[in-house]
Formats: sequence, structure tokens, C-alpha cells
Amino acid sequence: MAWKSIVPTTLDIDSKEDLKSAVSYGSFRIGDKAVYLSGREYLPLNAVKQARLYPSRLSSHGCCGLGVPVWYVLLYYGGEKPLKLLTETKEKAETVRSAILSRNPAVEILDE
Repeated sequence: MAWKSIVPTTLDIDSKEDLKSAVSYGSFRIGDKAVYLSGREYLPLNAVKQARLYPSRLSSHGCCGLGVPVWYVLLYYGGEKPLKLLTETKEKAETVRSAILSRNPAVEILDE
């Protein structure tokens, strides 16, 4: 099964080759050319315009209802909604953001 871009792109990405060097960050991987998601989809890094970190909480459905603190890296690429990359800590979110910025220095970093 082939990988499919979530945005129309003229950039020809050899996803099989790019995945060989991609670094795993849990439910997604970052290669030199794209962010790879579960479901065999990818976002070309040249499509990413802006990025920001966003703190949130995942519901644990427990008795206290506070939820588990998590961080998202939001990638704005011109789609209706940003792509949300889930990380466990702020430090991991910063690492992901840095990895994306190192591969596409044109990405604008937005305030948290």
C-alpha cells in the first residue's frame, strides 16, 4: 500500500526511501522530506508554514476528571485545521518542533 500526501504536492517524495532515515516520535515519524502519520499518510515538510506548541489534557475518565497533561505540536499547512502531533511532555514537543525546523527553516514559530 502506497503512502498518500494529505495535501496536493508537486514534490515527488520517495516515501519508502525517506522512511529509512525517519525518526520515530511515538505515533508519527519525521523524515527529511515529510511527517509520516499512522494510516499511511504524510505531510510534506515543505508544505508546513507555521508551527506552535500547545498544552492540553487527555481525559482519563477517572474520578477526578483532571486528565493527563500532554503537549501538541500544531503544524499549519494551509489546511482547514492544523495537523496535531501528540507528545507526552513539553521537552518532547520542543524536540519535534526543532526537528521540523531543522528540515524546513522557513517555518514560522508561533507563540504558545
